[in-house]
Amino acid sequence: MTDATPVPTPLARRVRRGAMWGAVNVGASRVLSFVATIIVARLIAPEHFGALAVALVVQTIALNIAELGATAALGRGDRDPDEIAPTVFTIALITSAALTGTMVVTAPWLATVLGDPAAADVIRVLSITVALAGLCSVPTAMVWRDFLQGRRIAVDLANIAVSIVLVVPMAGWGWGALALAWSRVGGQLVAAVGYWIITPRRYAPGWNRREAGGILRLGLPLAAANLVVFATLNLDYVVVGRLLDPVALGLYLMAFNLASLPSSVVTAIVRTVAVPAFGRLHAAGTLPGEAVRVVRGLSFAAFPISALLIGIAGPLMVTLFGERWAPAASAMLGLGIFGMARILSELFADLCVGAGRTLGLFWVQVVWLIALAPALWFGVSQWGIAGAGYAHAVVAWFVVVPIYLALVQRGVGASAAAILRASLLPAVGAGACALASGFVASTAGSPIVAVLAGGVAGIVAYLAATLPLGLRYVAAFRSRAGRNGADAAVQKPYEATHNEEVAS
Repeated sequence: MTDATPVPTPLARRVRRGAMWGAVNVGASRVLSFVATIIVARLIAPEHFGALAVALVVQTIALNIAELGATAALGRGDRDPDEIAPTVFTIALITSAALTGTMVVTAPWLATVLGDPAAADVIRVLSITVALAGLCSVPTAMVWRDFLQGRRIAVDLANIAVSIVLVVPMAGWGWGALALAWSRVGGQLVAAVGYWIITPRRYAPGWNRREAGGILRLGLPLAAANLVVFATLNLDYVVVGRLLDPVALGLYLMAFNLASLPSSVVTAIVRTVAVPAFGRLHAAGTLPGEAVRVVRGLSFAAFPISALLIGIAGPLMVTLFGERWAPAASAMLGLGIFGMARILSELFADLCVGAGRTLGLFWVQVVWLIALAPALWFGVSQWGIAGAGYAHAVVAWFVVVPIYLALVQRGVGASAAAILRASLLPAVGAGACALASGFVASTAGSPIVAVLAGGVAGIVAYLAATLPLGLRYVAAFRSRAGRNGADAAVQKPYEATHNEEVAS
């Protein structure tokens, strides 16, 4: 082990700093990835994105179990890493190597089962990323453990930047889906090296049988839960790939990525601070009331983004990705509605974790998966990729959200009725936003004009529909700004007097 441990800082300051850099990282990474998608979509045909989607299903399964959840023992921060890190590293190396070999050998069979035999070579290439993930598993966990998000942002952005630099010429050479796969390998290689550079401590593999038992007892249930979550969020790719064709799967992948952009960004940013903040509010006994306010504020801020994506889906697809991606817009209605439910469900899960009520969260995911499977099969059979969006929306709003509301009411103490009321006006406003933006966009002469005019119309309609709530937030902001100004006016004379006393 080599040591490059930074000077310790108070936990609260490290958490705040980590949260700030985490939010910057999420925002910058999502924007850069989205720009990359726009570039690549104009170079590579939809069927190649379909092959990538099939390979990503296999890759994500492998990555979710590549270290059997062992790095969670490091990430928790309650154990001396010198005692457990070598064993964690060994577990990660063995399992990731075994999974890499399995992907290489079984790639043709997996690609056929998932509906696109042409994806076999793409699966083999992406297997390299699983091996690389094992090699940097402990450095990554140590960066996470020590809240070093400021260092991490450089590595993550370098990963994406290298992928973009590689994929453009590869796509120009006609590599198709393999261009997408090899560019990801290049980015992951840079990230692996980067994490070894920025990690505060470096460890070699080792083995302690006593420690291994405790590590696996903690990690295996977490790995199982992650697999259920993964299956829930990726089952649609499997169903679309089996029932339709690679072109439809590529179109659906693009629609899902675009529709999930608001929910993924919002939830990722919120999650950087949510659980610690909710834990403190729970300890203070104020979490139930604050939960309702957080739901209202998050709904007010996030719902209109999903609504706009629904209203201007067609022209937005053409403007961003080109005419051949226009059919992907058919899935945006259901996926946009699902995105709103996903924002709430992620928030409800964080509330339960903050209150220390995590037992029911795994079973929510199980029920979600059980309900989603037949809904997806029926929806895709009847309406193609649009049906996949409908299935997600129906299951999320009528199965998952009610269960989460019951968990929050029982575990957090917040009234389910109050939470529903808090999100009602933003939901109504989102409906008005989608209708107005869609109507105005349909009358425009060109896609880019439709996007701009529809966007303005949707925002105006949303603000008008939610005017009482918007005025409340404006008043609260002004009141807070006034208090801060008054506090500063009082503080400055005190600081001057205090400094004079210290100087004397």
